[in-house]
Amino acid sequence: MQLFILDRSPELSALALSDIHLRKMCLETAQILSAVIHIQNRPLTPDMPKVYNINHPVIKALDSQFRINWTTAYFQTLHKEYFRRFRKYHAYASLAQIYRQILFRQTDIEDWNFAKVFKDFTPVSADIVSAYREYYRFKKSIIKNWYYTNADEPEWLK
Repeated sequence: MQLFILDRSPELSALALSDIHLRKMCLETAQILSAVIHIQNRPLTPDMPKVYNINHPVIKALDSQFRINWTTAYFQTLHKEYFRRFRKYHAYASLAQIYRQILFRQTDIEDWNFAKVFKDFTPVSADIVSAYREYYRFKKSIIKNWYYTNADEPEWLK
């Protein structure tokens, strides 16, 4: 389970994903947001994915309103980008607005203390965005099917 925080803007972060990660993140981010709803003792709707591993570091890190808001905005953009690239809706696209209605609250406090969860990789940078970009470059070097359908690869990745 992962959130690829490739930019401080959730929109630019979602746009920077390769096709393989864009597809995966639509599901994983829905699972993450369902877990947040569950932790807040709110009911899940029948179309939401079941809660998966509420003790995962990525889920535990969503304990601030800023990080929850960032993740709901990221989820919305994932689905807009998915439709733009592939001209079809992801199965969880209808949940974007529902998650936002349930979870979004106004906050003026920026809190970038997201969990850094890297498998078989140790980033040099302490900054969250720089660390995830390092990790993404590493992932690019090992994934064979690295495409950006109807999109450009981000400049920082080239």
